[in-house]
Amino acid sequence: MKIKILIYGAGAIGRGFLGYKFSSQRYELSFVDKNKELINKLNKNKKYQVACIRKKKYIKKNIYLKNAFYIEDRIPIKDFDVIFSCVGPSQCYEIANKLSEAKLVLSCENDISTVEGIKKLSGNQNVFFCIPDVITSNTASPKLLKKDSLTIVTEDGELILQNHAKLSFLKEATKVSYKLFMMHWYSKFFIHNSPHAMLAYLGAIKKYKYIHQAMKNKKISKIIRGSMNEITSALIKTKMVSKKFATYYKEKELNRFSNALLYDPISRVAREPVRKLSPNNRIILSLRLALFNSNLPTNIAIGVKAALQYFNKNDEESKYLKNLKNSLSEREILKKISGIQKSDPLNNFCTSQNLKKI
Repeated sequence: MKIKILIYGAGAIGRGFLGYKFSSQRYELSFVDKNKELINKLNKNKKYQVACIRKKKYIKKNIYLKNAFYIEDRIPIKDFDVIFSCVGPSQCYEIANKLSEAKLVLSCENDISTVEGIKKLSGNQNVFFCIPDVITSNTASPKLLKKDSLTIVTEDGELILQNHAKLSFLKEATKVSYKLFMMHWYSKFFIHNSPHAMLAYLGAIKKYKYIHQAMKNKKISKIIRGSMNEITSALIKTKMVSKKFATYYKEKELNRFSNALLYDPISRVAREPVRKLSPNNRIILSLRLALFNSNLPTNIAIGVKAALQYFNKNDEESKYLKNLKNSLSEREILKKISGIQKSDPLNNFCTSQNLKKI
């Protein structure tokens, strides 16, 4: 009997990373998404291509699927052995009521608090957090897309799970102790998520399309490397992550951001700037974390300033930011979104950064 997997969110992580990770004959894959056009294509083709990066080359593989469901379809949830949630940290709560009868739910939502949220809303206690230690694009190069418009590019990353008997059947995942699991999470959240987002906002200012293009800019690269140093040093000082693991993770991320094979769109990484600037999210928490260092976190402050400037007409949160500027000063906006009071020196420190030097 094949292990039946249902993946909510047929985007970068869902269709790209998880699709590739569980593409063996042991598994039967199905997807759910709100994009009707995508669902129709997947149902028509019953396969798509993933280009996995190994040794600086693409390894292309066809991924076969059983079904693709539209989000409003009636889905036989109880038939699946495991359900992955990859729809977004805010959007996952909208599908929680659909998961009440699920045998097992794994949240890939880049927010560890989603586990308790899904449990509460669904009434299902079989919910676990997992860490996709990977960069996956939601698109591919024009050459690859010409052959298959559904192609996605992904790294050959790891799916990190905490050791638990209920998760033992997922042989392709890496199971670790609670202590190591949390070090992975802190490193992913701070060393990866925060600089990745800041790189996108800085790249958007220069009108780059992809993350690797922004990283080629010497001034931007210097800021991102500086922000990673600020974050990594603070993680070590606060004993949240060991020096060995944090240093290893930082170097890995720098290589990832520069990988031209990924075709990671800035629009994907930069999306939802209000959420990413919220008090308990990546950028602001990294800013506060870095205050544990002896030097002020100038590079992260530049990232905050760049995030406040982000605009994409297709991104509702960035349009909201732009509208706020009609009636509020930047210091007032930072207070409203990030909870950093106007009287807090940190507010002026961030908003007074000069982006014209980039």
